[in-house]
Amino acid sequence: MEFMAAEHSFTGSEHSLPDLIKFSSDNRWFMDGDIFFAFTGAHFDARTLIPELQNRAKLIITEREASGSNVIHRPDARQLYKKFIKAGAKVYPLHVWGVTGTKGKSTIAWWLSSLLGTGYMGTLGIRAKDVQFVLPTTTTGADALFNTYRKTGEDHWVVELSSIGLAEDRLPLPLEGLIWTTFEPEHMDYHKTTYAYYSAKKKAFSYLKRGALALLGQNVPAADVLPPHPLLRYGDTGDFYILDRKEYEWEQDVRIYTPQGVSSVHLPMPGKVFAHDAVGTVAAAFLWKGVKLEGEFPSVPVRMNHVLINGIEMIIDFAHTPESIDACLQTVAQRWGNDFVVIHGATGYEPENKSHEIIKVIKQYGVSGAASIIKSLDEKQSEQTLKRYEDAGFLIGSSSEVFQLCSKKFKKWVIVGMRDAYDRLKEAGIYGT
Repeated sequence: MEFMAAEHSFTGSEHSLPDLIKFSSDNRWFMDGDIFFAFTGAHFDARTLIPELQNRAKLIITEREASGSNVIHRPDARQLYKKFIKAGAKVYPLHVWGVTGTKGKSTIAWWLSSLLGTGYMGTLGIRAKDVQFVLPTTTTGADALFNTYRKTGEDHWVVELSSIGLAEDRLPLPLEGLIWTTFEPEHMDYHKTTYAYYSAKKKAFSYLKRGALALLGQNVPAADVLPPHPLLRYGDTGDFYILDRKEYEWEQDVRIYTPQGVSSVHLPMPGKVFAHDAVGTVAAAFLWKGVKLEGEFPSVPVRMNHVLINGIEMIIDFAHTPESIDACLQTVAQRWGNDFVVIHGATGYEPENKSHEIIKVIKQYGVSGAASIIKSLDEKQSEQTLKRYEDAGFLIGSSSEVFQLCSKKFKKWVIVGMRDAYDRLKEAGIYGT
C-alpha cells in the first residue's frame, strides 16, 4: 500500500534570507554571528561554551555571572530570550501545524511530518531534510526551528507544543492548524493545578491564524475554546473515526472514516491508543493539505518499537509518565505475561511522588524492575532519585551497568523513559555501532 503526500515548496536559504533575527540558545543549532543565550539548566551549564563561541557569536548573554570580551550578564536573560522568540515568530516565513495534548503528540507529529514530507520538531528532536538531532529537552524554544530553517530552507513544519513550552511562551508560532490529542493532568510538579495545566494547553488556540481549523480528541473539553475557530472531533466517534481495526502480534490494520471516504492504514504497533493517533494524523493531513493518507505508516522512534537485539527481545518506548508507562506495560503484558524486566530511565530531577507512582505501576504487573539515572547537575538530587528505586528493589546503576546486568538475567526487556535508548544500548556494547 502507498500513501499520498502533499507537495510544497521550500523558500529561502541562509544566503537569500531577509535580515532576520538571528539568535540561538544551544550550540547544536548555533550559527556564526548569532546572539547566543548561555543558560544554566538542570542538565547543562551553557557558560562552559563561552570559550568556544565568544569569537564566533555577535554577543553572548548569560543569566548568571560570566566573563568574556563580548559577554553580557543579564539576570532577566530568559525574559529577553522570550522577546526574541516572539519577534522571530513574526518575521520567519514558516507554515506550522501544531500538536498538543497529554498523549499522542510525538506519534501524530512524527507520522504527519513523515507522510507529508515536512520538518518535525518535538520530543523526538528535530528533523528537516538532511538535518536531524535530539533536542536537550521536550520544551525547547522556537530558535531551534528558526535556525534549522536558516540552514535547510525547510519552511513547512509539524511542531509539538508541550504544556511547559506554551506556559513559558517558548513556541508562540502562528499556526495553520492544531490538534489537541487528549486531556489528562500532567507535569503537576510544574503546573500545580489541573486548571493551570489546561490553561497552558488552551494557550495554543491563541496562536491559530484566523479561520484555521482545530482538531480535538475524544476527551478534550471544548466549552471555552469554540469561537472563533472551527472545531472538529476525532476518535471513536466524531468527524473522523475508527470504523474497525484488526490487531496482530505487534502491528494492526485500521479502517478510518473520513469525509473523503474510508482510509485503510497499517500501523507497525498494536494498541487502540495508536489507532486513535492514526485517525488524528489522517484528519490533520486532510484538513491541512487536502491529502488522503492510506497504506503503511512508518515506525516512530522509541514508540512501541519491537526489536530483537543480541538475542534479547525488546520493546523500546519513551513512555515517561505513570499513565503512559501503564498503557505500554498493559499492551506488553497481554503478550508476554510477566516474563520481562522493565528498565526505566529516571531523570535526576524526577519528583519524589512521580518516582513512587512509576514504581507502583511497574510492580502491579508482577515484573522485575531496573532503573538507570539520567543525571541532572544536582548530584544529590540524582542520588536521591536513584535511591528511591533501589529501596523499591530495583536494579540500579548507569544505563550501561543496568543493561549489562539485565543481559545476564532477562531475555525480554521493556525500556521506558529513554529518548536516547538506542544510543545508550550502543554505549553498553549491546547494540552495534
